[in-house]
Amino acid sequence: MEKLKARFFKWFEIGTEGYDIGTRRRLIVTNVLITVIAVLSVIYAIIFFLFDPIAYIVPVMMMFTVAGLFLFTPFFHKLNSYVGSIYNLSIWLIYGMTLVYFFGSDSGIHYFFLGGATGAILIYNVSANPISIFSIIVQTSIFLSAEFFWPQSAHWLELPQLHQSILAFVNIVSVLMLQFCLVSYAFYQANTAEALLEKEYQYSEQLLANMMPTSIAAQLKRDPEKTIADGHEQATILFADIVGFTERASNQPPEKVVAFLNALFTKFDALATKHGLEKIKTLGDAFMVAGGMPSAQDDHCERVANMALEMLEIAKTMPENFGKKVQLRIGIHSGPVVAGVIGTKKPFYDVWGDTVNLAARLETNGHINRIQVTTSTKELLESAFDFELRGQVEIKGKGNIDVWYLVGRK
Repeated sequence: MEKLKARFFKWFEIGTEGYDIGTRRRLIVTNVLITVIAVLSVIYAIIFFLFDPIAYIVPVMMMFTVAGLFLFTPFFHKLNSYVGSIYNLSIWLIYGMTLVYFFGSDSGIHYFFLGGATGAILIYNVSANPISIFSIIVQTSIFLSAEFFWPQSAHWLELPQLHQSILAFVNIVSVLMLQFCLVSYAFYQANTAEALLEKEYQYSEQLLANMMPTSIAAQLKRDPEKTIADGHEQATILFADIVGFTERASNQPPEKVVAFLNALFTKFDALATKHGLEKIKTLGDAFMVAGGMPSAQDDHCERVANMALEMLEIAKTMPENFGKKVQLRIGIHSGPVVAGVIGTKKPFYDVWGDTVNLAARLETNGHINRIQVTTSTKELLESAFDFELRGQVEIKGKGNIDVWYLVGRK
């Protein structure tokens, strides 16, 4: 049963190989419609054969023949994406007008031209495709001409009143069903497009939210051209670096390096979220996070200190990093900073200032698995945390300053 179903749907894809998604969709819809028309032609041929196989032998043979001709359409798609459409449109126009000529407008056959015009609107881009415009104009014109100017009764074959009534009923019902299917398909396409747009919108929103703080992202969406820059009188900056990672990773496959960093930094991201801090960026194997911005936090320094201690604990639980345990150097400093969005093509949220530079140099001049802080940061934390004096350290641009190790919570 599954194989039969697969072959059935495979028929609709004949001749669509090698085209882009939009063209494939159009050709598949065309194949579906010509299959429906071919099936209807066979059904009508059977109905007329049951009416009178002798009297209606000409239309019966014509309907069977045209059904076969329609089913050749998919093979013309391989020549060009529009050859099949021109082929089946030509057959349909000749076939439909011949049937109306045979049985008159009272048969209701000309209503199929309305269905054909609707199908052309759905299959093609009306504003840019001459085949669609031609199809709509011609089919609408044929319908109006048949409705108001062509003979109402059969011109070549006299149908008994019962046969005429049955034919008209079947035609009108068939056209209504066709219109219903076409409109349903249009709604399906619209709903599918809306769902895809919503999915893309949510993805873009999530991506923007991951790139920068929510409040900053909201400002950027409201006014993309506006310069976004804020000064923060008090913030705490943390820099963390994996000791010796560059040397050990230089001879490793890229996928292993990226997989390891992704696993570790994903845990750090979760810590930042847990403590209400803002991850600023990663620079190779370095990780930067900020507290007290973009929204002020009275306990920003304590939040960062707690995260730093937990980062060391996470590093201990990580598997060996290319033959060695994960070891971190962490530097923390508090003070004024400037933050804003840089760039328009690939915008990112960044932080600058003396506070940032000092935190980065504390990390660079740090010791393995130790958290270094300045005296000013220690004073903000000493009521809740324990410290150990390292002593004076020469920091580029600052000279010798007192540096402390953050040991843990009291």
